Amino acid sequence: MHLSRRSFLRDSVLAGVAATSRRGNAITTSQQEPRYRLWFNHPAQEWRDAFPVGNGRLGAMVFGEPIHERIQLNEETIWVGEKRDRNNPNAAEGVRRVRELLFEGKVKEAEAEAMKDVIAVPTRMPYYQTLGDLHLNFDGITDTSQYRHELDLDSAIVTTRFVSNGVTFVREVFSSAPDQVIVVHLTASAPGKLSFTAALDRPANATTEVVGSKRLVMTGQALPVKPTTDPATQERQAGVRFRSEMVALNRGGRISAADNELKVEGATEVTLLLCAATEIRTKDMEGACRRYLTVASAPYAEIKRRHIADYRQFFRRADLTLLNSPDPNAGVPTDERVKRMKEGEDDVHLLPTFFQFGRYLLISSSRPGTMAANLQGIWNDALDPPWGSKFTININTQMNYWIAEVTGLGDLHFPVFDLLDSAHAAGVVTAKKYYNARGFCIHHNTDLWGDAVPIDGIGGGFWPLGGAWLTTHFWEHWLHSGDRTFLEQRAYPHLKETAEFLLGYLQTDKDGHLVGGPSCSPENGYILPGTAKTKANLCMGPTMDQAIARGLFRQFIAASNELNRDADLRTEVEAAAKKLLPYKIGKHGQLQEWAEDYDEFEPGHRHISHLWGFHPDDQITLRQTPDLAAAVRVSLQRRLDAGSGSTGWSRSWIINQCARLEDGNLAYDNIKWFFRQSVRPNMFDVCGLKDNSPYQIDGNFGMPAGMAEMLLQSHGDIVRLLPALPSVWQDGGFQGFRARGGYTVNLTWKSGKPVSAVVLASRAGKLRLAVPRGSSVESVQLRGKSIGKAEGEEYVIDAEAGARYSVRFA
Repeated sequence: MHLSRRSFLRDSVLAGVAATSRRGNAITTSQQEPRYRLWFNHPAQEWRDAFPVGNGRLGAMVFGEPIHERIQLNEETIWVGEKRDRNNPNAAEGVRRVRELLFEGKVKEAEAEAMKDVIAVPTRMPYYQTLGDLHLNFDGITDTSQYRHELDLDSAIVTTRFVSNGVTFVREVFSSAPDQVIVVHLTASAPGKLSFTAALDRPANATTEVVGSKRLVMTGQALPVKPTTDPATQERQAGVRFRSEMVALNRGGRISAADNELKVEGATEVTLLLCAATEIRTKDMEGACRRYLTVASAPYAEIKRRHIADYRQFFRRADLTLLNSPDPNAGVPTDERVKRMKEGEDDVHLLPTFFQFGRYLLISSSRPGTMAANLQGIWNDALDPPWGSKFTININTQMNYWIAEVTGLGDLHFPVFDLLDSAHAAGVVTAKKYYNARGFCIHHNTDLWGDAVPIDGIGGGFWPLGGAWLTTHFWEHWLHSGDRTFLEQRAYPHLKETAEFLLGYLQTDKDGHLVGGPSCSPENGYILPGTAKTKANLCMGPTMDQAIARGLFRQFIAASNELNRDADLRTEVEAAAKKLLPYKIGKHGQLQEWAEDYDEFEPGHRHISHLWGFHPDDQITLRQTPDLAAAVRVSLQRRLDAGSGSTGWSRSWIINQCARLEDGNLAYDNIKWFFRQSVRPNMFDVCGLKDNSPYQIDGNFGMPAGMAEMLLQSHGDIVRLLPALPSVWQDGGFQGFRARGGYTVNLTWKSGKPVSAVVLASRAGKLRLAVPRGSSVESVQLRGKSIGKAEGEEYVIDAEAGARYSVRFA
């Protein structure tokens, strides 16, 4: 039976825990998940509005055109370039000279030196490319009616359905993780009415041929769009070789081949299976494709069943309901609802769908064993995409994974850890050659090849702490999972090496403080003192560097104590942590962005890097450091007043900051602005305010993370329920949200107050619950007995591993 959202919410909270997933440890239930769908009553008009499918490695964008269908294809390892040494040979002396000039106040001279002797060779990093396109051109379809094009988030299937000449045509497209193929299933309600041609192509550097009568094979190589022999500006003529195969399986009719296309005539049902392999994964690409298509040769119903079962093990771990009332817009297409929100209308019922769409995209673009989600996840139709569709690690890649732990997808966090592993060797070389430091470092971008060098220019490229920020994600997974083996074998080595790097990277300033540099405050600039409007970027001791160093040192010290390792290094790190340049409050009452109280070159800049210590870290909190938290609020308001939040990811970070400020209404105001400025009809996030702004996936993850942060926080060793609930979310509930300390939480609330909760403790520890002002914990039950006690504003429980606690609120 399909349950209403309200009954699912009630039953899941009262029924409790049915299973604990591997690594995710999420509360799951046997009840059927409420259905989440995105749908149009017309085909997608452009690539950014098509519906995405993916299995972590293979992606596709489905347009839903009845006559001339295009399905754009991706494989995650199709990248330009090669593994090579990009370190500037003059880097060691260059860095020494840049530091010297910065300490002397000769900033422009330092920037000129950096561009000459520190920037990577070549200055640009390799980029990600499309696999190509599958084109389906249908015969016998003229006028259409009853058209519906939808993405079902609960099954990860795109369905296009319409009627033409009395025949109902149904097309289903999904990317199967168990079978490692993209599946296109086509049916006609009347026998013999399905006729079309199928072709594979790519914008450049690929050829297609027919093998036999039912198979298309496309082979090619990812090559630079504008090849050049100048090593300082462009990649060499190199890139990943690939192979894609598609086989057609028909019921009724016949299939023939001509002009490198497959021609289907008079069929009733056809299944197209498409696979891809690259030389990154295997030396035998032809054999790999043969194995993929052999495995996937089962009946369509079985392939579909395997796909849905595999996908739902992730998707159904968490749920969110806002407003326990019928959705008045349930019959309105998604693109129309988004349009109304852009025009200022509230549509609270749509927000859980956006929340689940973010989880869907992470499941579809980041699976254990695949690459991490890049700037576009895996969905890219270009040969030279915006920003190379790389891994930008001064916010964007990190934001992609903000929803992983809290929404029960902790096992999908592992591709980030693998990404750091892949860049480790190059990062060790760069740390030594540039900074004469132990450990490893990565600057603000990396790629398929694991590059670690500073690239592009001084605005963002000269920022050495991308690897350090990524390393903190290991610690976050440990805090949520309590997986000691993971801490010992994966997290600790990176924490240790990053701490070692920081010890060598940090320099002593004139006042005896340790400061990072040469660096920048990504990607903002400041006005040089004594000038009208001269922009500078490079500096020593930007606030973000200091915050990351402070946070990483704290994490290393805690891990070292937990594992009883490296006591001498721990002592060295503890001493260095005490010398870090402290936070400063500037002349406007703001948290300073730089060591000096400079004026921002762009007061409304999209980055809010200097607020890192407030979120995602918790060095600054409302209760422990109220003066600094007040300075964070001033900084945030100044940014907003000057127009910040112009990109989806920027607005998403603002939402998370507002949640940490426990200002639910301000957070919700920014959610509305997010929809007005940054959401496409298919709910894709865009990076900019212009009509042609490119799709970028980080906002699709960052905004749902902000919604979760409004409802559940767990920093500072306290689990806070509904810390930033906006007034318009009066009733609702969530299931399967994860808190640091190893807790999984189900919660219902009514009239803005918590009513009941279920908390599953995956490990023993002291659970400290905090509730909104005006509420209190009435009782906590374990096996029918009341336990725990109130301590000030918190309710404290000595949690047992595997115990399930039922919580009632006054």
